[in-house]
Amino acid sequence: MKISFVIVSIFFLMMAARAEGPKNKGNIVYKYKKYESFDLGNLEVKGDIIAPGDLSVQERQRTKMERGLLERKDFDQEVRQDIKNLR
Repeated sequence: MKISFVIVSIFFLMMAARAEGPKNKGNIVYKYKKYESFDLGNLEVKGDIIAPGDLSVQERQRTKMERGLLERKDFDQEVRQDIKNLR
């Protein structure tokens, strides 16, 4: 009895929510700006002009990368495993 009451009340709530939907059923047309401009004529930037000679670069020693890939003399066993896994 309680379950049927809950089901019926949910049904009526759904129907009421559906009836309160949008009143205007017509097509909604959205219009966006086709062109927008910015006036940069009055733009002012305050600051000091510095010469490019003020930049300095310091040299540093080149780092050596170590890779274990080049330490191996042959890759026969890895090649054989790859061929076996292809089947």
